[in-house]
Amino acid sequence: MYEILKIVLLSIVFASCAKNNSENNNSVITPQPESQPVLTGRLVFHSYSCYGCNDSKLFIYNFSTNILTRLDANWGMNNCMNAQFSPDGKKIVFMGTGTGTTNWDIFLWTINSTSLPANLTAALGSSSRDEDPKFSNDGNKIVFKHNGHLSEMDLNGNIIRTVTTGTGEESMPFYSYNDSLILYAEGAGASSDIYMIKTDGTNIKTGAALPNIQEYYPIAKDSISFFYTGWVSSNNSNDQIFRGYYNTNKASDYLTFNQLNANYSDPYPCGTGFVFLSSTRYGSVGGYDLYIADINTGNIWSLSNYNTAINSVNDELGSCYTPTQ
Repeated sequence: MYEILKIVLLSIVFASCAKNNSENNNSVITPQPESQPVLTGRLVFHSYSCYGCNDSKLFIYNFSTNILTRLDANWGMNNCMNAQFSPDGKKIVFMGTGTGTTNWDIFLWTINSTSLPANLTAALGSSSRDEDPKFSNDGNKIVFKHNGHLSEMDLNGNIIRTVTTGTGEESMPFYSYNDSLILYAEGAGASSDIYMIKTDGTNIKTGAALPNIQEYYPIAKDSISFFYTGWVSSNNSNDQIFRGYYNTNKASDYLTFNQLNANYSDPYPCGTGFVFLSSTRYGSVGGYDLYIADINTGNIWSLSNYNTAINSVNDELGSCYTPTQ
């Protein structure tokens, strides 16, 4: 009788412990909503009413002061877009069209300067088409698309070298973490792929090239990887954001904040775990809105949470971040 009673009592105790442990475990593993990142620094981006409307405007947002400023209001220029901060955060380089012309040029501007931006490619001639400028990591050079191929120049607009001379059109260059390579896209539509090339124009390698899928807009993330934009599949041309690797034997990562029925593009890294991007996902104010996403958890937040004026009925694209004030 005693043994039976002992077994019953032990069973009750074990059941109680199991219940308590279950409750405790549940309280530990219940996921808590991740808060949007607290940021300092600045973001530059452009906004237009439609692709081809020729009304792109350039903005800068300061996360610390919560001030949004239009930069090009008094520059007498058109279609300012695709700006990038210099590594020290003191300058921006961007593309635009000057007064009285529809031809693209590359401009350099010192932030908070009262001077107009300097046209770095004016000397290349009025028939020259110059686009997609990006600073080197040492801040001394700019790589850009010149008449369909890639060139490097110094900050005075002097051409250092022609990097690519392929039969296709090369675009969207971006220096790797140590300036030894340049990432870029070649081709258009389903034939667009991502490549990497040494700055001296040698040793071209494929970075992302799935058949019948557009892959473009590579942006260096760190010493091992880069972000890029690519279609869902050959049957779904919605853009998604991927993480590719300099080690070409490693497959690209599909980032989980993507939605298959929306477009995601123009990634730009923020620290080690976040990425700025533009998307048409559900809840966007205009066509493309600006977002920041956690590449590890898949959480994503509209930049309207920081300032309601950032996203508008227009398309907001081409963001670039600097942690400096």
